[in-house]
Amino acid sequence: MSEAATIEPSARPRDWVALALLVLPCTLISVNSNLLNLAMPALAAELRPTAGELLWISDVYVFLVAGLLLPMGALADRFGRRRMLLIGAAVFGAASVGAAFAPWALALIAWRALIGVGAAMIAPSTIALIRSMFRVPRQRAAALGIWTAGFAVGGILGPVIGGFLIAAVDWRAVFAVTPPAMVALLVLGPLLLPEHRSATSRRMDVVGVALGIAGILATVYAIKQLAAAAEPVLPLLSGIGGVALLIGFGLHIRRTAHPVLDASLFQERTLTVPQAGNALAFAVLYGTQLLIGQYLQSVLGMTPLEAGLWTIPSAVAYAVGGLLAPRLEARLGAPNVLALGLTVSAAGFAIMGLVGTGSGVVPFVAGSIVSALGLAPLYQVTTALAMSTAPRDRAGTAGATLETTTNLGGALGIALFGSVASAAYRLGTAGGGTQSIGDAATTAAHLPPAQAEALLEAASSAFVDGFRLVVLSGAVLLFVAAALTRRLLRSA
Repeated sequence: MSEAATIEPSARPRDWVALALLVLPCTLISVNSNLLNLAMPALAAELRPTAGELLWISDVYVFLVAGLLLPMGALADRFGRRRMLLIGAAVFGAASVGAAFAPWALALIAWRALIGVGAAMIAPSTIALIRSMFRVPRQRAAALGIWTAGFAVGGILGPVIGGFLIAAVDWRAVFAVTPPAMVALLVLGPLLLPEHRSATSRRMDVVGVALGIAGILATVYAIKQLAAAAEPVLPLLSGIGGVALLIGFGLHIRRTAHPVLDASLFQERTLTVPQAGNALAFAVLYGTQLLIGQYLQSVLGMTPLEAGLWTIPSAVAYAVGGLLAPRLEARLGAPNVLALGLTVSAAGFAIMGLVGTGSGVVPFVAGSIVSALGLAPLYQVTTALAMSTAPRDRAGTAGATLETTTNLGGALGIALFGSVASAAYRLGTAGGGTQSIGDAATTAAHLPPAQAEALLEAASSAFVDGFRLVVLSGAVLLFVAAALTRRLLRSA
């Protein structure tokens, strides 16, 4: 019997109160990512990371999340979703404290990786608990809309909090935001959140987890090193090995009895096409976000607080898009909303391609608002499709699968687009001897005024060229994805 034909109990008032507690860690995860983007220029000036280390500081978190979501979702189904959520909150909070005191770049990368482990425990558990608490489709859609809005609220609060903390204290203070709230979650979680676990026990696919994580990291290492114009032999070998491991992962999950990723979930076009489009959109978004804080501060000369305030309009637009998603889906249907979301997002990134060293913030703000309006319905409809088709006892795994594709897309976007921007920067500053615009600012501080001005002008121009290349490439990819999504889902 289909879920629509089954009479399900309505959510209790207690469930809606518990939903607010589930939104809290998601909001903080969003706050945390925005804080780090704003902190990048100050962080780079103090720790002096290489271009590769700067990328790893940003995306090691996303890669660990992407690699661990599936096993954490399976563990949540088996041992309890509330339990996994609370353990994740403890890890996330403790690792944030460690990151605040990291003395050098490699230490910060390690703490960011541990923060990613905590986030991987939190994300699938929150989605799975929503699936368990809200069984009526209409109520579940509303709950997912509120859950999505939590990320938007984090996008609104993050820049303001981060800009204030960086200006008033230090870039390290951005990591102090999360621990107190995680402590609150640890205290209130056992009182408000129900415990849910799967009625059937499944063995953990250790081999699948190892193959997936190793394949992803080896492939991404190859992309970064090749883009950094390093000695090509080791990156090529790493890339070949990474692809081989990922092929082995695909063969393994088809043959093993209890795979970490159920291959049958990807046999339905109505699920795979939305998740692929959603992953691509987040790849472009994450790859662009890596550059935004540097553009606003290092090119346009804003303070961290000013830069944070100019990112708020896009966060508000994301919240509006999430609230409109259920109505758009009811009127237009899921396939049309997905194609529309991709098209609008593509248009927004194309508008961002108008930025320049003297263009001001108008192209950036206008483009970010438009792209966010398209991204929110795309993500929410994809989430609703994934959760409505998943059995209740596999809700953690289904939520983890969705979050894995989203975060893996974002992580690959940071690696690929970030590497493209770095390569474009180096080509644009040939002979300048700097690896990033932050490195150029530090070097310029020790040069005579005329030389410093020339270096900063060349660095700004090269950075903007790389930024334009990233957003325009992303816009083209999203326009193509919109056309393919519409065609594939109509014929499904």
